Amino acid sequence: MENNKDNDYKYVIQEVSKTMIGARYTFAEIMENDRVPFKFQTIIDRLILEYSEPDRMIGEELMRLKKGDKNYRIFENLKVKIACYVKDKDGYKDKSFRIEELSSLDEETKKELMVHEVTISNLALMAFRM
Repeated sequence: MENNKDNDYKYVIQEVSKTMIGARYTFAEIMENDRVPFKFQTIIDRLILEYSEPDRMIGEELMRLKKGDKNYRIFENLKVKIACYVKDKDGYKDKSFRIEELSSLDEETKKELMVHEVTISNLALMAFRM
């Protein structure tokens, strides 16, 4: 049986300007979800999976990317924002990072983060050319 805690971070919410995807979705699950924009599924299928694995969670993929990686440029062009819980003195607070900011963090700082949501700009998605 699948862990309900994981399901808390598996969702797709579409708004006019953005699509928010729970960070615990694997690329394979994103490909099967009919609420995910077809163009993003196509980008995953044709481009992202060439340099990643279908069973990797999207949040995990974004945490490991470095500037210069093939998938880095794809997510950069999609104007991705990564929402994380950041540990501070009072517990955790919510903070959003662009891919450029997240990739520039050192590994120790990244260990303090928990990615919970990935936001894709619908305008950037519409303008993305393959």
